[in-house]
Amino acid sequence: MKRIVYGLMALLLGSLAVACDTGGEYVVQDDSVVYSYWTFSFGRINDTLPGADASTFRAVNDWLGCDKRQAYYEARPVPGVDVESIHPVRYPLFRDKSDYYYQAVALHVKDMGSFKILDWFERDFWAMDSQCAYYDSLRLDGADVASFKVLNMTTAKDKSHVYYFGKILPQADAATFEIIKNSVYSRDKSHIWCGDDMLQDADFATFAVDDMNRAHDKYGSFTWERRDTAAAE
Repeated sequence: MKRIVYGLMALLLGSLAVACDTGGEYVVQDDSVVYSYWTFSFGRINDTLPGADASTFRAVNDWLGCDKRQAYYEARPVPGVDVESIHPVRYPLFRDKSDYYYQAVALHVKDMGSFKILDWFERDFWAMDSQCAYYDSLRLDGADVASFKVLNMTTAKDKSHVYYFGKILPQADAATFEIIKNSVYSRDKSHIWCGDDMLQDADFATFAVDDMNRAHDKYGSFTWERRDTAAAE
């Protein structure tokens, strides 16, 4: 269950600050290159870039760098990047002449000419090109791009499937699926979910959302996916 993503939103934003807003930088030290950044828990951290050529290294920005043969996302090598055409898009997405990269992972974009971002949510995003859709580093090869629609940070759908964090949500009826009141709860014609957890004991007819992570039916209340009050016999 990915409800932890909702519950730890503040920590996620904090992790962004650690990586880019609080002074990440590349430092050339003699024959090595270091990525230096500050954390709330451990103070300043210095990570050596494995295999970096200090004599040709250049910082593209404060989270992306390269030498004559290798690109780095923060301190992580990114295989296969054309360093001459490397270009940051938005943290943590960048591109070269033939592909896009999320952090240190290639998206293997099918059609670079039609690739476009649909929605950004802090550092997570949905995108599509003429042939398929994408969530962060996941390529959704079976997605129908003509009907593909983003519903919120975690969820999208096309005419055939609902996608939760880029993975197909089992048993969901795409035609009738909807997010309920901008909450963690969703439903289709037959089922109710909290995130990717189907609420098996929820009474469909009386289910109602109270706020982002609380709901109720005629038998009692829910917090996230858990029932607070035992269902009646």
